Amino acid sequence: MNEATSSPVEIRRLWPSDKEAFRDHLLSLDPRSRHLRFGGGMSDDFLVHYAENCFGKGDLLYGAVADGKLVGAAELRSNQAIWSEQAPFGRNIHAEAAFSVDQAYRRRGIGEKLFKRILRAATNHGVETIEIVCLPENVGMQSLAKKFHAHFTFEENSLTGRLTVRRPTALSLIREASADAADFGAALFDAHWRAVAEP
Repeated sequence: MNEATSSPVEIRRLWPSDKEAFRDHLLSLDPRSRHLRFGGGMSDDFLVHYAENCFGKGDLLYGAVADGKLVGAAELRSNQAIWSEQAPFGRNIHAEAAFSVDQAYRRRGIGEKLFKRILRAATNHGVETIEIVCLPENVGMQSLAKKFHAHFTFEENSLTGRLTVRRPTALSLIREASADAADFGAALFDAHWRAVAEP
């Protein structure tokens, strides 16, 4: 049993302190994974710039962490959303979701766990519709999204999956707030661990 299959994986929200870990995760993706994730062969410079702009008020990111390393990520991004101020019961936001998992950590259910966290976050942050844009050959992403009842249509050179998010409840909002608090603590610990581990 190799390290990737034996290491426990923690799913948690990512914060600005995780920006470098998120950047390193994107840079570690192999060429085919980059192509499937971004719809083309993106350069290192593009990925560095992309990671720098993924923690704005319209962004929610979640990660899969194993042995202190980010091995998977899920993004929920919208130009409309201001997460700290948006009333969740307004439900007028459309957001796009995207996913990436390191090759060595696939087929462990990580994508499904990340998808569930994205759905829960969308429910509690005023998102009404989630869109997932992927290449026709990205069968893995299509299969994952269809597990959550996404419906795909062909648009130009890509497929767009759409799903409607459930309405929030008082309990779901409380659970989200509690999870965010725990995840923030974990992020601070991981940031400290990375700082100590650096030569």
